[in-house]
Amino acid sequence: MKPDDENQQGFGSAGYVRRLRRYEAAPTVCARAGTGESAMEFYSPFGPLIAKTHLPPALVERLNAYADGVADEQGAPPGELTLPERFVREGGDASLAELTARRIAQYAGLADDRDVGRVRFESFWMVSHFPGTFSPVHFHSGDISGVAYLKVPVHIANEEIEEQQSYINARRAGYITFLIGGKQRFSKSLISFKPQVGDLYVFPGWLLHAVEPFQGEGERRSISFNAFVE
Repeated sequence: MKPDDENQQGFGSAGYVRRLRRYEAAPTVCARAGTGESAMEFYSPFGPLIAKTHLPPALVERLNAYADGVADEQGAPPGELTLPERFVREGGDASLAELTARRIAQYAGLADDRDVGRVRFESFWMVSHFPGTFSPVHFHSGDISGVAYLKVPVHIANEEIEEQQSYINARRAGYITFLIGGKQRFSKSLISFKPQVGDLYVFPGWLLHAVEPFQGEGERRSISFNAFVE
């Protein structure tokens, strides 16, 4: 097999090594067990990174005010609502678009080991879930996606019991679950997060995820986005 020209020309060069390092996981310890001779370190080097950060309370308030205004005009919650570009970019450096772009740049700098020249958004949209509603397993378009929480039901039935559940759709507490692959020995396949107002998760657009239903009264309101990085 003839080597690819780019690799053949650059093999061993500093540029070639830098390209490889974009895909090399850092040897970061994620857990430790045992002591002395039985000491053991654990690493989680492979798979997608999920970042958790936060939206400023003032932005959460502005987003909720917009959604509540639409609900008042329609006479009912909108269910799913695409945000107009004008609204997304209002506020200059404090706008939803600018703040999210900065978070994406932070994420890509760590996950892909490179500076982001430009973030191009495909869309922002809001989703309102009510008792019993959910989103099935799916992925998004774009390079990077995200979800942030604007409202969370005050009461979640059997919360302590449900927090002990660890299988998708076995829990009914409005969690978001990310999953990759299927059941594999010695490997984790999914992770779930309990929604909290203001929390923002950033992740690859191709990463499968689902929203589980909740019980009890209230609304679970979130905002999502799809973006491309250049």
